[in-house]
Amino acid sequence: MRKHVQKVGLLVLLAMSAMMSGFAQDDAQFTFFPWVTSYYNAGGIGEQSNTLCFTADYNNKYLGWGDLSTTAINNDSAARTAPQDFLFSIESYLRKLHGSIGVTLVHDQIGYYKNTAVKIGYAYKLRVGGGNLGIGAQVSLYNQTIDNSGFRPIIDGDPVLEGLSESTLDMDFNFGVMYKSDQWYAGLGWTQILAAFDTTQSIIRLSGDRGTHRSSQLYLHGGYTWILPFNPNWELIPQAMVKTDFKKVQWEILALARYNGVFWGGVGYRFQDVASLAFGARPFYNSSNIYLKGLDVGVSYGIPTNSLAYKKHRSFGDVEVVVRYCFDIYKPEVFSGYGNSRYIYKNRY
Repeated sequence: MRKHVQKVGLLVLLAMSAMMSGFAQDDAQFTFFPWVTSYYNAGGIGEQSNTLCFTADYNNKYLGWGDLSTTAINNDSAARTAPQDFLFSIESYLRKLHGSIGVTLVHDQIGYYKNTAVKIGYAYKLRVGGGNLGIGAQVSLYNQTIDNSGFRPIIDGDPVLEGLSESTLDMDFNFGVMYKSDQWYAGLGWTQILAAFDTTQSIIRLSGDRGTHRSSQLYLHGGYTWILPFNPNWELIPQAMVKTDFKKVQWEILALARYNGVFWGGVGYRFQDVASLAFGARPFYNSSNIYLKGLDVGVSYGIPTNSLAYKKHRSFGDVEVVVRYCFDIYKPEVFSGYGNSRYIYKNRY
């Protein structure tokens, strides 16, 4: 029985390797996608003007999912491992650059595979029709490693398994545009642009022969803030995203209600993947302390709507936590003068 499980495990591992090296891998997915705009749309870097923002998002997906890994192979039982995504970003608006700069670090893990990406970008900002238009570009570095140290093959020194332990480093480029006003926003982002033309040749491979073969992704997203006329303390904020790798299309929504600018909650749905409940707060939003009011925290719990929710060792949900902290790095602009309106000037501190 043990040898049979080992053979099955080896076939699963080889199949996963073929899929990862022969086909494209999608970007990480987050329920709180409006909080991590710069990850998929370079035009959204520093979307909040005159601020410095730190964002962290952790998504533990498919909790309880039975994965045929080392424990399963050696002990004839399914080890419960769950894919995990982690994102951390720093964004800042700089007046001298007439735009924003940002750095985003993303790490996702599934089974034997660990993927790490660093995105460095700039978005030029200009005022258009009462809102801000951002036009941005990013350089991305991708690293993928495969850890098979715990796997115990029937024959030691298998060259196929030894080759799977390599690490690769690739480079690609992203582009995006985003418009944001006080009430609504819309954007278009394109990631892994080179991969769209030829996944085997166009990606700039910095190390390794196999390459990560990440897929090119196109994102269309937007949202609207509607203040209830009969109760201005309440805001309804529907948001949506449509994304494609030019082979398949997926969409997701996140509909939130916010009370008094502080507490918020709602529901989300990703097509054929997960339905989520989300809630959070900006606890110091109404505080006079400008260094506290920019804190925003949220948590979501999702129920998978795909086959992983029903099979043996099924998943019993996704948990995601997001923390964002922003504060103004420029003092408010003040108009002052010396009596004659001809000499009024804008005083920038």
